[in-house]
Amino acid sequence: MSGVNPIDRAVAVAGSQSSLSRILCCTPQNVQRMCSTGHVPTKHVLKIEAATGVSRHELRPDIYPDHSPTLSANVRPTSLPGKSTAGAVNPSSAAQTAP
Repeated sequence: MSGVNPIDRAVAVAGSQSSLSRILCCTPQNVQRMCSTGHVPTKHVLKIEAATGVSRHELRPDIYPDHSPTLSANVRPTSLPGKSTAGAVNPSSAAQTAP
């Protein structure tokens, strides 16, 4: 099913466009429009993911990147010359309070 549109996969898991529309509290026509255009409105993405397991990234990769970096992936630990940051809670605050 790799060539199938993510919203079409969500419809298949839900059982039908009408079933998915009931989950989303919208009209079946809204779901049909999503299927025909492939565009899922932002307000429905998380509900679709929770109900069907189709990931938010697949539904809206423009809003939900595949791998969101974490803070620890973006921050590089720093150390003072001759000092170890091992066991430090916050290495940047250690640099500020060092005599």
